[in-house]
This record gives sequence, structure tokens and C-alpha cells, in this order.
Amino acid sequence: MTETVCYRHPDRPAGVRCQRCDKPICPACMNSAAVGFQCPDCFSAGVKSVPRTRTSLGGIARGNTQVVTMVMLALNLLVFIVVRAGERNLVNDFVLVPALVETEPWRLLTSAFLHVQLFHIFANLFMLYQVGPPLEQMLGRLRFTILYLLSALGGGVAVWILGSPLSATLGASGAVLGLVGALLVISRARGMDVTWILVYIAITAVISFTFPNISWEGHLGGFVTGAAVAWLFLQDTKRRRNRAHTSQQ
Repeated sequence: MTETVCYRHPDRPAGVRCQRCDKPICPACMNSAAVGFQCPDCFSAGVKSVPRTRTSLGGIARGNTQVVTMVMLALNLLVFIVVRAGERNLVNDFVLVPALVETEPWRLLTSAFLHVQLFHIFANLFMLYQVGPPLEQMLGRLRFTILYLLSALGGGVAVWILGSPLSATLGASGAVLGLVGALLVISRARGMDVTWILVYIAITAVISFTFPNISWEGHLGGFVTGAAVAWLFLQDTKRRRNRAHTSQQ
């Protein structure tokens, strides 16, 4: 006798059968497929078997290629507004002071989301908006997030190691310079023109070592970290392509 109830809901009548496993399914369990309908189990298995589209540098391709960039912009801007509104304790609790890192290690990263001066945050967020979207498109959301946070952390670690123990450092400059370093490495690997990147790096270096109250340690640490992370992503992409080429032979 043909079953007339859903295999997942015995109390409901089955409208159709799954096109893959032939199990009876009710309307709530029907998933539209290329031909007919599939049960939840077969539909999930089919989705998992479809290879994900990857970006040019091995990340998972998504529809919106600016999500992480916009989130980072919003976070920095939100914290800036809160600080300017009078929450100075936020700066005291999260700014990077090397002498406090051993007992309060979160300062290595949280300081990268703090800004006090309007020109400071404008300069950082403007550059983030310029280089963030193309990098996020090439890397994918996860890898871009890793790049940004590691660059920020690399800048913080450099300040911790090389900076004055009692100095106070804040700002997204290390993270942004990390993105610039990554873009330089990727662009060079692809044979692209990197003139404007080199000019920006040169100007930043002059400013960092010439003007007071600018953390050259954070800039250098972020830049080196971002460049290194990008190089690792490039190596991983090469390995993936070589593996795919070998499997096709």
C-alpha cells in the first residue's frame, strides 16, 4: 500500500514524493528543485554538494562585497561619536598603553577602534573606504576580516614592543596600513601598477617619522603584518589551484 502520510510528520497527509529518495512529503517539507520537489534531507544534501564559488584569492564569494568594510567603518564612527559625546572613560579603558598590556591585553586590539580627533578618523576611514572594498572583493568576507584584525593587532604588538611604556596610542592607522601592505603584495603578484601605493607609503613614512605624536611603530607593525597575511593568502591560493589542476589531469 502506498504511504499517504509525510515521513517526517505522520499526522499530515503527503502531497507528493521526493524526486530523489521517493519518500512521501507534506507541503511543509516540500523544497522546490530543478525537477519537482525534494524532502528536507535530500535538499540539504544537494546544497552541500554544490561547490562554493570562490574569489580570486580563495575566499567564499558573496553577493555584497563591501559588508565587512561598512561594518568596520560604522564601528569606528560609532565609537568616535560616543567618545566625543563625553565618554572619555572609554578611551582610558581601551587605549593602548604598553605598560598595561600584560594585565590588560585587549588594549592591543581595542585601541584600533578609538579616535579622538576629527582629522585622524577622517584620514583613516577615507583610506579604509578606498582600499577596503576591492580587497574584500578579492579575499571574501572571512579573509578580509582576518586581514583587518590581524593588521590592527600587528600594529598594537609593534607599539607594545617598540614604543615607550607609558605612551598612549589609538587609531585604525595600523589596520589601514595593513590593508595597504596587503594590496601592495597582491598587486605586485598580479603585475599591476603600484605607483600610487608606493607614493602613499612614502608620504605616510615621512609623516610618521617627522611629526610628533604619530605612532610609526603602529604604522610599521600594521603594514608588515598585512603584507605577510596577504602573502600567505597568495600561497594558499596557489596550492588550491595546483591541487585542482593535478586532480583534473
